[in-house]
Amino acid sequence: MQWFTLKIVNTAGEIFELTHNTTNYVVKRISGLTRPTTNVNVSSGANDGTYYNSSKLQQRNIVIDLVLRGDIETNRQRLYRIFPLKTACTVYFRNHNRDVQINGYVEILDGDLFVDREEIQISIICPQPYFESLHTIYTELSKIVRMFEFPFSIQVGEPIPFSEIRNLPLCSILNNGDTECGLILTIAISGEVQDLRIYHTATSQFIGFDYSFQAGDQIIINTLAGQKKMILMRDDEEINLLNYMQPDSSWFRLAIGINNFTFTASNQDFIRILFATTELFGGV
Repeated sequence: MQWFTLKIVNTAGEIFELTHNTTNYVVKRISGLTRPTTNVNVSSGANDGTYYNSSKLQQRNIVIDLVLRGDIETNRQRLYRIFPLKTACTVYFRNHNRDVQINGYVEILDGDLFVDREEIQISIICPQPYFESLHTIYTELSKIVRMFEFPFSIQVGEPIPFSEIRNLPLCSILNNGDTECGLILTIAISGEVQDLRIYHTATSQFIGFDYSFQAGDQIIINTLAGQKKMILMRDDEEINLLNYMQPDSSWFRLAIGINNFTFTASNQDFIRILFATTELFGGV
């Protein structure tokens, strides 16, 4: 029995299972599933050694070596159709501890046709090097905490609270990934609100706005790498809030471990914030 599952979905939505279809394909080797290489930039100085300047992870290269079985020509040509060169695809990998995905582009599909045991190599370039969890973590932050759930029954003399008011709104988000990650905040406004600030309590970083919000407004803040934006949705109109950010505002991210958030505003009762984040992993 395979201890892992590997499947790839192409742009047409076709799912190609590579680990349990041993009648036609046998996975011989997969590389690129552990941590990618890092570029460390240094400079020389007058003293011994070098000086550290910066570093970054390189793109991930997943290479899959397959042994063809059954109808060799048909199975090889099926790979041509499923993996057109230069096209996007999503790689899904699951083992006992992790269930992740990563987006990439087909770079190579090649092999030697004139051997007894024909093999095909598929190379996929993933520009963003981290694997992403399939499970999104949702956390709510509000001064008024909802307590009412279905189903329910009320006994005489034992009332059930519908909600609870906190003096200090606070929520905690646990990042169990291998690295810090961005998040998406969706903020629902149900009344007149000014001077809104959201704080990451451990770092004292905040995102604040010099703007008057009104009932029905929805604010979307995205701090994911390469997707950063802050917009206001009001009456089907999209308003860019970047011009209304308070000085020293930061695009905060989730550190590894516990992250605590709170907020301040002119009327906290009219604010409800939903945090959505997906953990990132350097390898499986």
